[in-house]
Amino acid sequence: MLVTVKEWGVGQREVHMNVRLSPVAPFSYVPGIDPYSGGVVASPGNEIVRIRFAKEISWREGFERIEAITEDDGVDRTALCAVELRCPEPHSFEGFIEFNDEYRALLNSWGLLNGDENPIARTNVAPVQYAPNSTSLYAFSYVKPSDNPDRRSFVVAGAGDLMDQSDLQVSSIVAKDRSDKEAWMSRIDQVCQEMEDRMTSIGVDWHDCTVIDVYCAEDWFSQAGEALMERIGPALANGIHWQVAHPPIEGLRFEMDVRRVGTEKVV
Repeated sequence: MLVTVKEWGVGQREVHMNVRLSPVAPFSYVPGIDPYSGGVVASPGNEIVRIRFAKEISWREGFERIEAITEDDGVDRTALCAVELRCPEPHSFEGFIEFNDEYRALLNSWGLLNGDENPIARTNVAPVQYAPNSTSLYAFSYVKPSDNPDRRSFVVAGAGDLMDQSDLQVSSIVAKDRSDKEAWMSRIDQVCQEMEDRMTSIGVDWHDCTVIDVYCAEDWFSQAGEALMERIGPALANGIHWQVAHPPIEGLRFEMDVRRVGTEKVV
C-alpha cells in the first residue's frame, strides 16, 4: 500500500504504512486477523472517545449500549473502532476461534467489516480475580469530530506472547512453559516489537502513548521490568498500568495494548 503523509501540526506528521481507511467511519486501521485489527487511528479532524462500563455487562448487551451511547453523542454506531472484552478464563485455541466467529458475525451484521478484513481493534483478557461469569464488554471506543485537529488519537490492539499473531496454535507461544528471566525477556521483547510495528504503521511511537496497559497474572516485573521501562523511555512518565489478568488463550502469559484518546468516560 502507498504511504500517506498528512500534516498534523508543527513537527508532527501522520505516516500511513500498511493501513487502510475504514469504509464507514473516519479512521484508519492496521490490517490484522479475523477477530481484530492491529490498531486504529482517527482521521485528521476527528478524535477517539473511550467509554468504560462501571459494572459488568454481557458483550452482546454491551453492543446494544454502544448503539445507544453513540447515538446520544450524535454519531452512528458504525463509528465504533475498538472493543475491550473480559472473559471468565483463558480459551483453548479452538475455543478462542469459536468465540471469534460469533463475535465477527455480529460486527458483520453491523456493516463494520471491510470485505474480509476486520477494522475494529480489540483487547480480550481474563482477570485473575472477580472475573465475569461470561464474556463481558469492559470498554469500547468510537470516533467523532474533534475541536483539536493537531492531536493524534489512536488505539493499538492487545497482543500476547505469540511469535506470530496470526498463528493461533501452541507452537507459536514464546518460551512455552518456561519461567526463567531469559524467557520473560523474550516474551516482553516479542510483544513490544508487535506494539512498535503497529504504532509505526499508524505513525506514532511510545512517546505518543498516554496509556500503556500490561496484562499478566505473574511477577513479570522482577524478571524483565527494567528492560520494558528502558524500551518505552519517556512514555514511562505516564506510568504502566498493570492489570492482573491472563491473555485470552491458554498458555499465553503476557499481553499489552497502548492508546492515546481524546476523551475517556466511565458510565
